Amino acid sequence: MDTKSINFPNQRNQNVVLRFLHLYIISYVYLFIFTSQFSPLEGIYKNGVLWLCKNVFHQKQVEYIKMTGSGDTTLDYWVVIVNIGLAAVAALVILLADKKQRTFKDLHWFTVVVARYYVAMIMLSYGFAKLHNGQFPANSIGRLEEKVGDMSPMGMVWTMMGASTGYTFISGLLETIGGLLLLFRRTKTFGALFSMTVMINVALLNFFYDVPVKIFSSHIVLFCVFIVSGDAIALYRFFVLHQPSQLRFQKRTSDKKWKRITLTGLKWLIVAFFILSSSSALFYTPPAVPMEGAYNVDKFIINNQEIPVNDSFGWKKILISYPGRTNIILNNDSTKVFQSVLDTGKKTLMLRKTDQQDIYAYLHYNIQKDSIIFTGIKGSDSIKIKTIRKKKEDYPLNKRGFHWINEYPFNK
Repeated sequence: MDTKSINFPNQRNQNVVLRFLHLYIISYVYLFIFTSQFSPLEGIYKNGVLWLCKNVFHQKQVEYIKMTGSGDTTLDYWVVIVNIGLAAVAALVILLADKKQRTFKDLHWFTVVVARYYVAMIMLSYGFAKLHNGQFPANSIGRLEEKVGDMSPMGMVWTMMGASTGYTFISGLLETIGGLLLLFRRTKTFGALFSMTVMINVALLNFFYDVPVKIFSSHIVLFCVFIVSGDAIALYRFFVLHQPSQLRFQKRTSDKKWKRITLTGLKWLIVAFFILSSSSALFYTPPAVPMEGAYNVDKFIINNQEIPVNDSFGWKKILISYPGRTNIILNNDSTKVFQSVLDTGKKTLMLRKTDQQDIYAYLHYNIQKDSIIFTGIKGSDSIKIKTIRKKKEDYPLNKRGFHWINEYPFNK
Protein backbone atom coordinates (compact mmCIF):
# COMPACT_ATOMS: atom_id res chain seq x y z
CA MET A 1 0.00 0.00 0.00
CA ASP A 2 1.29 3.49 -0.87
CA THR A 3 1.54 5.40 2.39
CA LYS A 4 1.64 8.70 0.50
CA SER A 5 -1.96 8.20 -0.55
CA ILE A 6 -3.20 7.87 3.03
CA ASN A 7 -4.95 10.98 4.40
CA PHE A 8 -4.95 11.90 8.06
CA PRO A 9 -7.95 14.24 8.43
CA ASN A 10 -7.21 15.11 12.04
CA GLN A 11 -3.60 16.12 11.46
CA ARG A 12 -4.53 19.22 9.46
CA ASN A 13 -7.01 20.34 12.11
CA GLN A 14 -4.44 19.72 14.83
CA ASN A 15 -1.86 21.85 12.99
CA VAL A 16 -4.38 24.67 12.65
CA VAL A 17 -5.14 24.59 16.36
CA LEU A 18 -1.44 24.59 17.29
CA ARG A 19 -0.73 27.48 14.91
CA PHE A 20 -3.66 29.43 16.34
CA LEU A 21 -2.45 28.88 19.92
CA HIS A 22 1.06 29.85 18.88
CA LEU A 23 -0.12 33.11 17.30
CA TYR A 24 -2.47 33.76 20.21
CA ILE A 25 0.33 33.56 22.78
CA ILE A 26 2.60 35.78 20.67
CA SER A 27 -0.19 38.36 20.24
CA TYR A 28 -0.95 38.38 23.96
CA VAL A 29 2.71 38.91 24.86
CA TYR A 30 2.85 42.08 22.79
CA LEU A 31 -0.52 43.34 24.01
CA PHE A 32 0.53 42.96 27.64
CA ILE A 33 3.94 44.58 27.15
CA PHE A 34 2.56 47.55 25.20
CA THR A 35 -0.16 48.19 27.78
CA SER A 36 1.61 47.35 31.05
CA GLN A 37 2.51 49.83 33.78
CA PHE A 38 5.93 50.42 32.20
CA SER A 39 4.47 51.42 28.82
CA PRO A 40 3.69 55.02 27.78
CA LEU A 41 0.59 53.63 26.05
CA GLU A 42 -0.91 52.40 29.34
CA GLY A 43 -3.09 55.46 29.94
CA ILE A 44 -4.40 55.61 26.38
CA TYR A 45 -5.20 51.92 26.33
CA LYS A 46 -6.90 51.94 29.73
CA ASN A 47 -9.12 54.82 28.66
CA GLY A 48 -10.09 52.78 25.61
CA VAL A 49 -10.91 49.74 27.75
CA LEU A 50 -12.86 51.99 30.13
CA TRP A 51 -14.97 53.21 27.19
CA LEU A 52 -15.67 49.59 26.19
CA CYS A 53 -16.65 48.72 29.76
CA LYS A 54 -19.16 51.56 30.02
CA ASN A 55 -20.57 51.60 26.48
CA VAL A 56 -20.32 48.01 25.28
CA PHE A 57 -20.23 45.83 28.41
CA HIS A 58 -22.41 48.25 30.44
CA GLN A 59 -20.12 48.11 33.47
CA LYS A 60 -20.94 51.56 34.83
CA GLN A 61 -19.17 51.01 38.16
CA VAL A 62 -15.72 50.58 36.56
CA GLU A 63 -13.46 53.62 36.99
CA TYR A 64 -9.93 54.54 35.95
CA ILE A 65 -8.29 55.12 39.33
CA LYS A 66 -4.93 56.82 38.76
CA MET A 67 -2.01 56.82 41.22
CA THR A 68 -3.76 54.20 43.33
CA GLY A 69 -0.67 52.07 43.95
CA SER A 70 -2.70 49.00 42.96
CA GLY A 71 -2.29 46.98 39.79
CA ASP A 72 -5.32 44.84 40.57
CA THR A 73 -8.17 47.31 40.11
CA THR A 74 -11.40 46.28 38.40
CA LEU A 75 -10.22 48.08 35.26
CA ASP A 76 -6.93 46.15 35.33
CA TYR A 77 -8.85 42.88 35.22
CA TRP A 78 -10.94 44.21 32.34
CA VAL A 79 -7.70 45.06 30.53
CA VAL A 80 -6.65 41.42 30.88
CA ILE A 81 -10.04 40.25 29.54
CA VAL A 82 -9.85 42.64 26.57
CA ASN A 83 -6.26 41.55 25.86
CA ILE A 84 -7.37 37.92 25.83
CA GLY A 85 -10.09 38.74 23.32
CA LEU A 86 -7.88 40.91 21.11
CA ALA A 87 -5.12 38.29 21.09
CA ALA A 88 -7.63 35.69 19.90
CA VAL A 89 -8.87 38.02 17.15
CA ALA A 90 -5.32 38.88 16.05
CA ALA A 91 -4.35 35.20 15.93
CA LEU A 92 -7.45 34.34 13.88
CA VAL A 93 -6.88 37.18 11.40
CA ILE A 94 -3.24 36.21 10.85
CA LEU A 95 -4.21 32.55 10.48
CA LEU A 96 -6.88 33.28 7.86
CA ALA A 97 -4.69 35.73 5.98
CA ASP A 98 -1.70 33.39 5.87
CA LYS A 99 -2.26 31.44 2.69
CA LYS A 100 1.19 29.84 2.80
CA GLN A 101 0.59 28.32 6.25
CA ARG A 102 3.94 29.46 7.61
CA THR A 103 5.18 28.32 10.99
CA PHE A 104 6.28 31.82 12.12
CA LYS A 105 9.47 30.52 13.70
CA ASP A 106 11.24 33.84 13.16
CA LEU A 107 8.33 35.71 14.78
CA HIS A 108 8.44 33.31 17.73
CA TRP A 109 12.17 33.77 18.26
CA PHE A 110 11.88 37.55 17.98
CA THR A 111 9.01 37.55 20.50
CA VAL A 112 11.13 35.47 22.87
CA VAL A 113 13.83 38.14 22.60
CA VAL A 114 11.29 40.88 23.36
CA ALA A 115 9.92 38.92 26.33
CA ARG A 116 13.45 38.25 27.61
CA TYR A 117 14.38 41.90 27.64
CA TYR A 118 11.07 42.93 29.16
CA VAL A 119 11.33 40.42 32.02
CA ALA A 120 15.00 41.32 32.47
CA MET A 121 14.07 45.00 32.84
CA ILE A 122 11.46 44.12 35.48
CA MET A 123 13.79 41.81 37.39
CA LEU A 124 16.60 44.37 37.41
CA SER A 125 14.39 47.25 38.49
CA TYR A 126 12.85 45.32 41.38
CA GLY A 127 16.15 43.63 42.21
CA PHE A 128 18.14 46.85 42.52
CA ALA A 129 15.30 48.40 44.53
CA LYS A 130 15.80 45.73 47.20
CA LEU A 131 19.56 46.00 47.43
CA HIS A 132 19.62 49.27 49.32
CA ASN A 133 16.68 50.73 51.30
CA GLY A 134 14.43 51.00 48.26
CA GLN A 135 11.39 48.78 48.07
CA PHE A 136 11.64 47.53 51.67
CA PRO A 137 13.28 50.15 53.90
CA ALA A 138 13.95 49.54 57.56
CA ASN A 139 10.82 49.63 59.68
CA SER A 140 9.83 53.06 60.93
CA ILE A 141 9.05 53.85 64.55
CA GLY A 142 5.37 53.98 63.65
CA ARG A 143 5.54 50.48 62.18
CA LEU A 144 7.48 49.12 65.17
CA GLU A 145 4.87 50.53 67.54
CA GLU A 146 1.96 49.05 65.58
CA LYS A 147 0.32 45.92 66.95
CA VAL A 148 0.65 42.81 64.80
CA GLY A 149 -3.10 42.28 64.88
CA ASP A 150 -3.69 45.80 63.55
CA MET A 151 -1.43 45.34 60.54
CA SER A 152 -2.73 44.61 57.08
CA PRO A 153 -1.42 41.41 55.45
CA MET A 154 0.55 43.59 53.03
CA GLY A 155 1.93 45.57 55.97
CA MET A 156 3.04 42.29 57.53
CA VAL A 157 5.09 41.46 54.41
CA TRP A 158 6.70 44.91 54.40
CA THR A 159 7.47 44.57 58.12
CA MET A 160 9.01 41.13 57.64
CA MET A 161 11.18 42.29 54.76
CA GLY A 162 12.12 45.54 56.49
CA ALA A 163 13.18 43.65 59.62
CA SER A 164 16.03 41.87 57.82
CA THR A 165 18.35 43.80 55.52
CA GLY A 166 20.21 40.55 54.80
CA TYR A 167 17.15 38.67 53.55
CA THR A 168 15.97 41.67 51.54
CA PHE A 169 19.43 42.07 49.99
CA ILE A 170 19.59 38.38 48.98
CA SER A 171 16.08 38.61 47.50
CA GLY A 172 17.14 41.59 45.41
CA LEU A 173 20.39 39.88 44.42
CA LEU A 174 18.49 36.81 43.15
CA GLU A 175 16.16 39.00 41.08
CA THR A 176 19.14 40.90 39.67
CA ILE A 177 20.93 37.67 38.74
CA GLY A 178 17.80 36.39 36.99
CA GLY A 179 17.52 39.62 35.02
CA LEU A 180 21.18 39.57 33.95
CA LEU A 181 20.97 35.93 32.82
CA LEU A 182 17.99 36.75 30.59
CA LEU A 183 19.96 39.37 28.68
CA PHE A 184 22.13 36.78 26.93
CA ARG A 185 21.09 34.05 24.50
CA ARG A 186 23.39 31.42 25.96
CA THR A 187 21.91 31.80 29.44
CA LYS A 188 18.31 32.70 28.55
CA THR A 189 16.83 29.30 29.45
CA PHE A 190 18.64 29.14 32.77
CA GLY A 191 17.73 32.78 33.36
CA ALA A 192 14.05 32.12 32.65
CA LEU A 193 13.96 29.10 34.97
CA PHE A 194 15.87 31.03 37.63
CA SER A 195 13.61 34.10 37.34
CA MET A 196 10.47 31.96 37.27
CA THR A 197 11.47 30.27 40.53
CA VAL A 198 12.09 33.62 42.20
CA MET A 199 8.90 35.19 40.84
CA ILE A 200 6.67 32.27 41.84
CA ASN A 201 7.54 33.07 45.45
CA VAL A 202 6.82 36.76 44.83
CA ALA A 203 3.49 35.97 43.17
CA LEU A 204 2.48 33.70 46.07
CA LEU A 205 3.23 36.47 48.57
CA ASN A 206 1.15 38.86 46.46
CA PHE A 207 -1.80 36.46 46.31
CA PHE A 208 -1.88 35.30 49.90
CA TYR A 209 -0.87 38.53 51.62
CA ASP A 210 -3.18 40.70 49.53
CA VAL A 211 -0.43 42.68 47.82
CA PRO A 212 -2.13 44.31 44.80
CA VAL A 213 0.42 43.26 42.18
CA LYS A 214 -1.15 39.86 41.52
CA ILE A 215 -1.87 40.37 37.82
CA PHE A 216 1.57 41.76 37.04
CA SER A 217 3.64 39.21 38.99
CA SER A 218 1.61 36.32 37.53
CA HIS A 219 2.33 37.56 34.03
CA ILE A 220 6.06 37.73 34.72
CA VAL A 221 5.92 34.06 35.73
CA LEU A 222 3.96 33.24 32.55
CA PHE A 223 6.46 35.16 30.41
CA CYS A 224 9.24 33.04 31.90
CA VAL A 225 7.25 29.92 30.93
CA PHE A 226 6.90 31.31 27.40
CA ILE A 227 10.65 31.92 27.14
CA VAL A 228 11.36 28.35 28.28
CA SER A 229 8.64 26.79 26.11
CA GLY A 230 10.90 26.42 23.06
CA ASP A 231 13.19 24.16 25.09
CA ALA A 232 10.42 22.27 26.90
CA ILE A 233 11.07 18.95 25.09
CA ALA A 234 14.81 19.12 25.69
CA LEU A 235 14.28 19.91 29.37
CA TYR A 236 11.77 17.06 29.69
CA ARG A 237 14.19 14.59 28.16
CA PHE A 238 17.03 15.69 30.41
CA PHE A 239 15.25 16.11 33.76
CA VAL A 240 12.52 13.45 33.51
CA LEU A 241 13.73 10.81 31.05
CA HIS A 242 17.42 11.27 31.96
CA GLN A 243 18.35 11.21 28.30
CA PRO A 244 21.11 13.22 26.60
CA SER A 245 19.63 16.46 25.40
CA GLN A 246 20.69 19.81 23.99
CA LEU A 247 19.09 23.22 24.23
CA ARG A 248 18.45 25.11 21.03
CA PHE A 249 20.69 28.09 20.37
CA GLN A 250 19.54 30.75 17.93
CA LYS A 251 22.56 32.23 16.21
CA ARG A 252 22.53 35.66 14.65
CA THR A 253 21.79 35.33 10.92
CA SER A 254 23.28 38.67 9.84
CA ASP A 255 25.64 38.05 6.93
CA LYS A 256 27.11 41.56 6.97
CA LYS A 257 29.80 42.49 9.46
CA TRP A 258 28.41 45.99 9.97
CA LYS A 259 25.00 44.53 10.85
CA ARG A 260 26.53 42.24 13.46
CA ILE A 261 28.48 45.15 14.96
CA THR A 262 25.37 47.34 14.97
CA LEU A 263 23.25 44.67 16.66
CA THR A 264 25.96 44.02 19.26
CA GLY A 265 26.31 47.74 19.97
CA LEU A 266 22.54 48.16 20.23
CA LYS A 267 22.33 45.22 22.63
CA TRP A 268 24.96 46.67 24.96
CA LEU A 269 23.30 50.08 24.85
CA ILE A 270 20.05 48.45 25.99
CA VAL A 271 21.86 46.48 28.70
CA ALA A 272 23.60 49.64 29.91
CA PHE A 273 20.29 51.53 29.93
CA PHE A 274 18.57 48.80 31.98
CA ILE A 275 21.39 48.69 34.52
CA LEU A 276 21.84 52.45 34.84
CA SER A 277 18.12 53.20 35.08
CA SER A 278 17.61 50.47 37.67
CA SER A 279 20.75 51.11 39.71
CA SER A 280 19.64 54.62 40.68
CA ALA A 281 17.88 52.92 43.62
CA LEU A 282 21.30 51.91 44.96
CA PHE A 283 22.16 55.53 45.66
CA TYR A 284 18.91 56.43 47.40
CA THR A 285 19.37 57.55 50.98
CA PRO A 286 16.24 58.04 53.09
CA PRO A 287 16.00 61.48 54.70
CA ALA A 288 17.26 61.76 58.24
CA VAL A 289 14.65 62.07 60.98
CA PRO A 290 15.91 64.27 63.84
CA MET A 291 14.85 63.04 67.27
CA GLU A 292 13.37 59.89 65.75
CA GLY A 293 11.78 57.68 68.36
CA ALA A 294 8.73 56.64 70.34
CA TYR A 295 8.27 58.82 73.41
CA ASN A 296 6.29 56.97 76.06
CA VAL A 297 4.55 59.50 78.29
CA ASP A 298 5.29 59.04 81.97
CA LYS A 299 3.53 62.20 83.17
CA PHE A 300 1.19 64.54 81.33
CA ILE A 301 0.59 67.82 83.18
CA ILE A 302 -1.74 70.52 81.87
CA ASN A 303 -2.11 73.84 83.68
CA ASN A 304 -0.10 72.35 86.57
CA GLN A 305 -2.58 69.47 86.95
CA GLU A 306 -1.51 65.91 86.17
CA ILE A 307 -3.86 64.04 83.86
CA PRO A 308 -4.48 60.40 84.96
CA VAL A 309 -3.73 57.61 82.50
CA ASN A 310 -7.42 56.65 82.30
CA ASP A 311 -8.36 60.10 81.00
CA SER A 312 -8.71 60.01 77.20
CA PHE A 313 -7.65 63.67 77.05
CA GLY A 314 -4.07 62.82 78.01
CA TRP A 315 -1.26 61.73 75.73
CA LYS A 316 0.11 58.19 75.79
CA LYS A 317 2.90 58.37 73.20
CA ILE A 318 4.60 60.80 70.86
CA LEU A 319 5.85 59.14 67.67
CA ILE A 320 8.41 60.90 65.49
CA SER A 321 8.84 58.63 62.45
CA TYR A 322 9.10 60.81 59.35
CA PRO A 323 10.41 64.29 58.59
CA GLY A 324 7.64 66.84 58.98
CA ARG A 325 5.19 64.46 60.63
CA THR A 326 4.45 63.56 64.24
CA ASN A 327 1.79 61.22 65.59
CA ILE A 328 0.21 61.59 69.01
CA ILE A 329 -1.41 58.52 70.57
CA LEU A 330 -3.97 59.43 73.23
CA ASN A 331 -4.75 57.41 76.35
CA ASN A 332 -7.74 55.84 74.59
CA ASP A 333 -5.32 54.57 71.87
CA SER A 334 -6.72 56.88 69.19
CA THR A 335 -4.11 58.54 66.97
CA LYS A 336 -3.80 62.13 65.85
CA VAL A 337 -1.53 63.02 62.94
CA PHE A 338 0.20 66.40 62.83
CA GLN A 339 2.47 68.31 60.52
CA SER A 340 5.54 69.15 62.55
CA VAL A 341 8.60 71.34 62.51
CA LEU A 342 11.45 70.17 64.72
CA ASP A 343 14.33 72.56 65.33
CA THR A 344 17.26 70.74 66.96
CA GLY A 345 19.14 74.02 67.43
CA LYS A 346 16.40 75.71 69.41
CA LYS A 347 15.18 72.34 70.72
CA THR A 348 11.56 73.05 69.76
CA LEU A 349 8.74 70.98 68.29
CA MET A 350 5.81 72.74 66.62
CA LEU A 351 2.65 70.76 65.81
CA ARG A 352 -0.05 71.79 63.38
CA LYS A 353 -3.12 69.84 62.23
CA THR A 354 -2.89 68.82 58.59
CA ASP A 355 -6.06 70.70 57.61
CA GLN A 356 -5.49 73.82 59.71
CA GLN A 357 -3.04 76.73 59.81
CA ASP A 358 -3.26 77.43 63.54
CA ILE A 359 -0.53 75.97 65.75
CA TYR A 360 -1.84 73.05 67.81
CA ALA A 361 1.12 72.91 70.20
CA TYR A 362 4.49 74.57 70.57
CA LEU A 363 6.93 72.64 72.75
CA HIS A 364 10.50 72.97 74.01
CA TYR A 365 12.30 69.74 74.84
CA ASN A 366 15.04 69.09 77.36
CA ILE A 367 17.10 65.91 77.14
CA GLN A 368 17.97 64.52 80.56
CA LYS A 369 19.79 61.34 81.55
CA ASP A 370 16.95 58.86 81.25
CA SER A 371 14.06 60.98 80.03
CA ILE A 372 13.04 63.82 77.73
CA ILE A 373 10.77 66.56 79.04
CA PHE A 374 8.54 68.62 76.74
CA THR A 375 7.22 71.95 78.01
CA GLY A 376 5.17 74.58 76.22
CA ILE A 377 1.65 75.46 75.20
CA LYS A 378 -1.24 73.60 73.61
CA GLY A 379 -3.79 76.15 72.53
CA SER A 380 -4.24 78.42 75.55
CA ASP A 381 -3.05 75.77 78.03
CA SER A 382 0.41 75.22 79.42
CA ILE A 383 1.63 71.64 79.31
CA LYS A 384 4.54 69.63 80.64
CA ILE A 385 5.19 66.11 79.44
CA LYS A 386 7.77 63.74 80.89
CA THR A 387 8.65 60.97 78.44
CA ILE A 388 10.96 57.97 78.06
CA ARG A 389 12.45 57.72 74.58
CA LYS A 390 12.59 54.43 72.73
CA LYS A 391 14.89 54.27 69.70
CA LYS A 392 14.82 51.80 66.80
CA GLU A 393 17.67 49.78 68.27
CA ASP A 394 15.73 49.30 71.50
CA TYR A 395 13.14 47.00 69.90
CA PRO A 396 13.77 43.24 70.14
CA LEU A 397 12.92 42.89 66.44
CA ASN A 398 15.87 45.12 65.56
CA LYS A 399 18.44 44.33 68.24
CA ARG A 400 18.30 40.54 68.07
CA GLY A 401 20.66 40.33 65.08
CA PHE A 402 22.02 37.18 63.45
CA HIS A 403 23.02 34.11 65.45
CA TRP A 404 24.74 30.99 64.18
CA ILE A 405 24.08 29.18 67.45
CA ASN A 406 20.80 29.10 69.35
CA GLU A 407 20.74 26.91 72.42
CA TYR A 408 17.08 27.87 72.79
CA PRO A 409 14.81 29.55 70.23
CA PHE A 410 14.25 33.25 70.73
CA ASN A 411 10.50 33.20 70.09
CA LYS A 412 8.23 35.65 71.86
